[in-house]
Amino acid sequence: MMISDRDINDKIKEIYDGSTSLDILLEFEEILDTLHVYAYQNWYDGEIISGPEVSRYWVEVELMYPYKKMPDPDGAARLLKHGCHVYYTKDQITVNVEIESPEDLELTSNGKRKPKTHKADIWVIKVVIPRHLLDDFNSEKININGIDIDMAEITDAYAQEVDSVKDTGENDDI
Repeated sequence: MMISDRDINDKIKEIYDGSTSLDILLEFEEILDTLHVYAYQNWYDGEIISGPEVSRYWVEVELMYPYKKMPDPDGAARLLKHGCHVYYTKDQITVNVEIESPEDLELTSNGKRKPKTHKADIWVIKVVIPRHLLDDFNSEKININGIDIDMAEITDAYAQEVDSVKDTGENDDI
């Protein structure tokens, strides 16, 4: 499968046009962060090229990495411990050369000039996460020092101004 920069651009537009996809990708990213996958070398440098593909039990996302920046397999091992599947594939991407001179341009069939292209090796990492991990994740609840905090209750308390102190005039002499 040959990937082009146009494919990646189309995928980015698709993600931003659909809020559901963006929400799922944010949860996907939170899972990687919570499992400390980003602590392993090069995992943070991935770019989404496919997904999220949501099925009944799984969520699939494909990430692209430069060939020289292959993500550390120990990060994938961390995902495997939580029931995820990780597949590494070597592929190529078509990229435009940097235009520095007229020789970096080529003539198209309709007489217009466009940048020359070349192929670059990449790693495509397919991460398949069990859907229950995403379903169990809830950004409305956080854990601080072992205490579960419901963010909706905090938001309601601010809305009701529970934390504000009413001035009754009783402590004016202090």
